[in-house]
Amino acid sequence: MLKIGAQRPLRIKVRFVAEDAEGREEWVPPARLRVLWQNKDVWLAREQQWSELTKDSPDDEDPAFRAVIILFDERLWDELVTFGVNYRDRGLLYIEDVPALAALLEVPERFFHTDPRAFTDTDGTLTAPWPTTVEVARLLARTQADHLVTLLDQHERQAQQEAIYGHYYRGRGKNPGTYISPEICAEVDRSSKPARDLLRQWCGTDAVESHEELKALRDEVLRIGKLMEQSIGCLRQAGQTKAADRFERELGIPLETLRQAERDD
Repeated sequence: MLKIGAQRPLRIKVRFVAEDAEGREEWVPPARLRVLWQNKDVWLAREQQWSELTKDSPDDEDPAFRAVIILFDERLWDELVTFGVNYRDRGLLYIEDVPALAALLEVPERFFHTDPRAFTDTDGTLTAPWPTTVEVARLLARTQADHLVTLLDQHERQAQQEAIYGHYYRGRGKNPGTYISPEICAEVDRSSKPARDLLRQWCGTDAVESHEELKALRDEVLRIGKLMEQSIGCLRQAGQTKAADRFERELGIPLETLRQAERDD
């Protein structure tokens, strides 16, 4: 650094010391100056370490990256582990409590150091690269498999509805809001499906099959309930009030509950 300018916006005059710069001097904004010159070696080493750590980070369209986003968006493990979504740290894993996460996943603590690029910073947070993030995500999905399979089913039902009717985002104040056409919604759903399928695979076949069985049972309960509602209505119309009341009591589920469940489905 040679000189601090006196005008606004502030500029600082620097000389480039690399041989290929041939002593070039330039006025630059303060933001271009990262560290004091005497600390450059430490800073460059840290930048090189970060570059190595993120060299295999995923892109935005990677199904595994999207699956991990769905997983962590549930915020089920924020006190233990998070992961990066921004350009500079996309896909990196941050483990706040290594012993607790290892216990949850039933793995040894050295599991998180499988990739030699992983390191622990001064505050005790372990940072690991994208391959470790994927492995941890697979294990985390198993710990909340039932919840996640149900969530994925809800996402797909909503996506199917929006592919027919579109989606409206309510505006604020004088903003009239935004309507997304069914065609665009369908395209978004197609691009998101590989991530949902992958996350469902991580949850395991047992969780998926259990959810499908519960879904089939629920559909059957709704079907029988609808038949019972029609029958009870016919009895009331025929003047058989006592019989209608008895069937409604024996049904065990309020008719309004069945109607609401059918609307929700």
